[in-house]
Amino acid sequence: MPSKVCYFHPAVRSSVFGLPTDAVVRQQWLQFMFDYVPENYNRNLALCAAHFTEDSFQNLHKFNAGFNKKLLLKHEVVPTLKPEAAVVGPQPYTSQQGPSTQECPSISASVEVGCQTDPMKSESLATEISPNMRSVATQLSAGTLSDFHSTSRDMHLSSTPIKGSMFRPRKRPRLVLEEEEEEKDDIESQIQVEPHDSTYNPESTATEESELLIDPQTNSGEKKYIVFESCLRELFGPCPICKTKCTDQSRQMGTFVAFTQLCEKCQYNRQWQSQPIVGSTPVGNLLLSGATYFTGGSFVQLQKIFKAMNLQMTTYSTFRKHTRNFIEPTIIHKWNRDQLHIISQLQQQGKVPLAGDMRADTPGHSAKFGSYTLMHVETNKILDLQLIQSNEVGGSYHMEKEGLKRCLDKLESNGLAVDYLITDRHPQIQKYLRERSITQFYDVWHFQKGLSKKIDKLSQNKDCKVLKTWLRSIKNHIYWSATSSVSGPEKLAKWTSLLNHIQNVHVHENPLFPKCEHPDRVSRDQKKWFQSGSVELHKLGKVLYNKRVLKEVEKLSHHFQTSSLEAFHSLILRFAPKNVVFTFIGMLCRLYLAAMHYNENSDRHPATTTAGQAVFKFIYPKSKKGECTAKPVKIDPTYNYVDELISLLVNKVFLDPTPYTEELHAVPIPPPLSSQYEKPSKEEVIARHVSRFSQGGCGIQHTGQLDLETAGGSGQQHMTG
Repeated sequence: MPSKVCYFHPAVRSSVFGLPTDAVVRQQWLQFMFDYVPENYNRNLALCAAHFTEDSFQNLHKFNAGFNKKLLLKHEVVPTLKPEAAVVGPQPYTSQQGPSTQECPSISASVEVGCQTDPMKSESLATEISPNMRSVATQLSAGTLSDFHSTSRDMHLSSTPIKGSMFRPRKRPRLVLEEEEEEKDDIESQIQVEPHDSTYNPESTATEESELLIDPQTNSGEKKYIVFESCLRELFGPCPICKTKCTDQSRQMGTFVAFTQLCEKCQYNRQWQSQPIVGSTPVGNLLLSGATYFTGGSFVQLQKIFKAMNLQMTTYSTFRKHTRNFIEPTIIHKWNRDQLHIISQLQQQGKVPLAGDMRADTPGHSAKFGSYTLMHVETNKILDLQLIQSNEVGGSYHMEKEGLKRCLDKLESNGLAVDYLITDRHPQIQKYLRERSITQFYDVWHFQKGLSKKIDKLSQNKDCKVLKTWLRSIKNHIYWSATSSVSGPEKLAKWTSLLNHIQNVHVHENPLFPKCEHPDRVSRDQKKWFQSGSVELHKLGKVLYNKRVLKEVEKLSHHFQTSSLEAFHSLILRFAPKNVVFTFIGMLCRLYLAAMHYNENSDRHPATTTAGQAVFKFIYPKSKKGECTAKPVKIDPTYNYVDELISLLVNKVFLDPTPYTEELHAVPIPPPLSSQYEKPSKEEVIARHVSRFSQGGCGIQHTGQLDLETAGGSGQQHMTG
C-alpha cells in the first residue's frame, strides 16, 4: 500500500504531512503550493519535511536520535521553504521512462515495488496488541534469510525466475494483471492526449492522480471490504517456498484480525494483520466508532446488523471508551472552531438579525433537557446552541429563558451585537428581552397556529356556517398583513380591515390602509358574505379584535420567520431521538453534530431535471388535513463535516488527546436529576418490589401490624391477608 507523496517531490513517501484540518491554515498551505487558493483541490495533498524549518517540528531531536520513527509538526505551522528546482505536481511517467527519482534534500526515496531478494520486514504483532500476547514465531531477518537460503538446496534468489529452479516467484491472479493493464492504459492515454478545453489545468490532473496515495497509518479514506474467514485462511494454507501445508493461528480484536503462518518443514513464517495499529488500538475499530457517532447512528442498532451478518465488531464498552477519550473531544473542538469562524465573519456586519427557539427532549413539562438555538436569519446558519438541564433552573418551564440568556451572553462576549430577535410568544422571553432592550418580533406561524385553533373551534357552531368558507382566507390574511407591511401600525390597519372585507365592504376608515388592494368586483351571491349585525360576525369580531391579538399583530415579523429553525429542530431527531436517553455531554455533542450538518447544507439549491426544470414531490400533510401539496426537492446533502471530523480524530486527537480533552472538561456538567434524592441500598429496593399482578395476598404490604390510615379503611378485612 503506497503512502502519501510530497506535492513537489513525488518520489518521497516518508516524513510527509497531509493538509491540516484548520481551514485558515489549510488555505495558507494551498497558497504555498499553488501560489493561489483553488476552489477545488484534492484533500490528500501533502508536503514533506524539507519544506518546513527546524523549529516547525515537535520531536526533531528525538527523531534524529532514533527514539521516534515519525516527525510531528507543531500546531498551525505553515510551510516556508519552496525549492526552486522542484517540479510542481507529481510528474506522470510511462512504462519506458520509469518512475521519477527526484527526492527532497536529506530524505532518501523509498522503494515502490519490492522483489524477492528484499529483506522481510520484522514486525511483532504481540507487542502491538497486548504485552501479554506472545508471537508464535519470529520473522526472518535479512541475515537469517541468507543463511536459510544457503542451507536449503543452494537455491538462487533473483527478481527474475531461473529456468529449472524449484523456487519461483508467486504469480499474481490474472484479474489483478488485467486491472493493472487497464489502469496503465488509462494513465498513458491521459498523458498522450491533452484535453482541448480552455479550462484544462495540468496541476488538477496531478491532483487527481494523487488521490490513490493514502497514508496507511491514517487511511480513513481507503476502501474497506467484507472478507470471509474461509477466504482468508486460503491465503495462509500452503507454504510459498516448499508448498507444504502450514499451521496458522489467528487473533481477533473487534474488527481486527491477525494471522500467523508457520511451516514446520522449512520454518518459514509470516504475520499478517487486516488493518493498521496505532499504539495498541486497531484503526478500523476507532474508525467504526467514530463513523457511527459522527453520522448520528446508534451502536445498538449497528450491533444488531453486525450480529445478523455474523460480522465481528467491538463491544459497547470499547465504543464508550473511544467516545469518552477521543470522539466527543473531537466534536467539541470542531464546533468551537467553526462557531468562532462564523462569528468572526459576522462581526464585520455590525448588528445581526437573529431567530431563537427552544426544543425539549420530551413533550410537556416533564423534559429533562432543553436546547435553545440562535440562528442568523440572513445566512441561515446556527450561531449558538445551549443545552440546559431542568434541575439547573428549578424546572423545565424556566429552561427557555436560561437558554436564551446563555446564548446572548455568548454572542456578547465575542463582540456580536443583536439587531432584533424573532421568537414565539413566550411570556418570560418577552419580559427578558424588554429588560435587555432588544427588539422582539413574533413568528407569524406561531401566531397563526394559536389564532387558527380558536377560529376553527368557532366554526364548529351551528350559527357560524359562513365562517367555514373563510377559514383559509383568514389564515392567508394573517401572513399578508405581516409580510406586506413594515411598521406595526400598518400591520394593524391591514389586519382590522378584515371585518369590513368579509362584509363586502372594501373602503376603510384607517388612513394607513384606506382601501383594499384587490380589484373591485360585483358579487352576485350575497350568501357567501357576512351579514352586518349577525351573531357569527359578532363572535368572530371578539376573536379577531381581542386586545392581546391586536397587540401581537403589531409585533409580527415582516421579513424573516423561524421556519428554518423549526426545520433544524426536526433534523435533531436524526441525531438525538427522543426515545433514547443520553448523558449531558452525549446530548450536547449530538446537538453540535446536527448544527454542523445543518450549517453545511443550509444553502442547498433546488434539484432540477436535465432540461433545467424544478423537481417537486407531492405530500399529504396532516396539518392540511390530507390536502395534496407540492414541495420542491433539493439536491442531495453533503457530509464533508464527517470527513473533517474523522481526519481530526485520527490525525490529531487520537495521537495527542490531552489538549482536546481539556477543552471537553471545560464544559460545565450539571449533576444528574437523581442526585437530589437519597440513594437507598440495593437490597432495600429489591425487598420493596412487589408486582401489581401478584396472585398471592391482597396486594397490601404490611409488617405485623397494619396502618389503618395507609390501608384506607379496608385494612380490617385483610389483617391476615
